[in-house]
Amino acid sequence: MLDGKVAVVTGAGRGLGRAAALALGKAGARVALLGPIQGPIDEVAYEIKKGGSEALAVEGDVSVEKDVNRLISATRKQFGPIHVLFNNAGIIGPPRFLEDAEPGAWFRTINVNLNSMYLTGRAVIPLMIKNRGGRIINVTSGLGRMPFPRFCAYAVSKAGVDQFTRSLSEEFREEGIFVNAIDPGVMDTGMQDDIRRLGEEVLGSELYAQFNSVKNLGRLNDPGEVARLVVYLASDESDGITGRILSLADLPEDFGG
Repeated sequence: MLDGKVAVVTGAGRGLGRAAALALGKAGARVALLGPIQGPIDEVAYEIKKGGSEALAVEGDVSVEKDVNRLISATRKQFGPIHVLFNNAGIIGPPRFLEDAEPGAWFRTINVNLNSMYLTGRAVIPLMIKNRGGRIINVTSGLGRMPFPRFCAYAVSKAGVDQFTRSLSEEFREEGIFVNAIDPGVMDTGMQDDIRRLGEEVLGSELYAQFNSVKNLGRLNDPGEVARLVVYLASDESDGITGRILSLADLPEDFGG
């Protein structure tokens, strides 16, 4: 399905990034992985290679320009033209009301969740234009479209991702670059574990009960299923789809990825 394609995945060491990297590799893509710690992305790369595809693991900070440029340079050197960019890296940010959120934590959230997409896009889009097309897939959240106390920085960053996606789609539609965002819903990932571990004292009793209820009722989405949506948007089967925010409900029932 993705034979001969090269995909770049950020935040590839755990959660949806890990699941998507494995799914892209299984579909035949050669996958470049970026993560802040070498060990986890090495493990994902090993699994991809064991499945018969190629992988490259690069340690780096997605919000640092030189690290992003190093990733793209290494990917081009080892694999050639880049066809797919999956902007997955994200952090939950300071779980605080605004007056208690430290400026460094606020800025870090915006940098990782939103500004990193500017850096990766700026590095990859000229290559995609030269290659006459490509796919950019961003991870957003429903919190970008609704108020959610204590998670203002995260929500603001994801609202930015929505508009970033729409704007890029219009800017590069004529170049054959399709840009979409995925709203994966609440997934069973390490990020959700991290949030629940904050406890009632940090989250407040109502919010703490809400996060635990979703887990206890089995309502968390499987990252592996969301990864199928990533493969779909990376494949020719999604030709013409651009500027949209998609969820699992938008995955065609007959899609084999």
